Amino acid sequence: MRLPRPAAASVLVAAAACSPSANTLQVTVEAYISAVSLGDAGRVLDMSAPYQRERLQAPGEEARRALEASYRDRIERGYVLWEQAKATGELAPDPLGVALIRAIGLGKEGAAALPLKVEFDRDKTRAMVTTRAITNYDSIRWGSVPAGGRMYLMGHPFGKVVNFATGYDDPSVLSLLATVDLEWTLATIPGLERPAGAASDWYVEGVRPLDGTATSWSPPAPG
Repeated sequence: MRLPRPAAASVLVAAAACSPSANTLQVTVEAYISAVSLGDAGRVLDMSAPYQRERLQAPGEEARRALEASYRDRIERGYVLWEQAKATGELAPDPLGVALIRAIGLGKEGAAALPLKVEFDRDKTRAMVTTRAITNYDSIRWGSVPAGGRMYLMGHPFGKVVNFATGYDDPSVLSLLATVDLEWTLATIPGLERPAGAASDWYVEGVRPLDGTATSWSPPAPG
């Protein structure tokens, strides 16, 4: 059975009518995912709350340049973590969520982010956005995958990375990640002029998988 696509979902908002738009927050999350999937480090930084907060407090241009270089290194390390996970079989998290987004394939490779819930704090300056990451591995044409290659997919339990030899390994024995719920923390930053690449006046503080939410799926047996 195919997993649901985002168009079939509705957003549940646990907040008063005067709260900021839940759609604005979801657009921000999707823009951040897109920037990571495209390798657009500049736009990732434009939407990163930790970076923008530190940049706002930096004492001068030299300090801002050093800060940007440091954060670009952190983004690059996030991509490297996914490459390392292919060899180790285990995904290590990174503070900016780069490795997490890349490993699931959000923003590319058929994966999708289904909005579930938005909650605001009392002052409406901080929000928790819950999305369901859907790998859509069931859309892979397993019976016609060419032999002789390798596929690196997220496994179950969450954090496991599956190294699959196409044409040789039996896919039906694999326990792959089907879905996992992600919790995004977003925040406003008083006094900050919105950067050109930011999707809104909300910025991504961090993202993490929610414990106990991962579900599994196995491909059909060959033949």
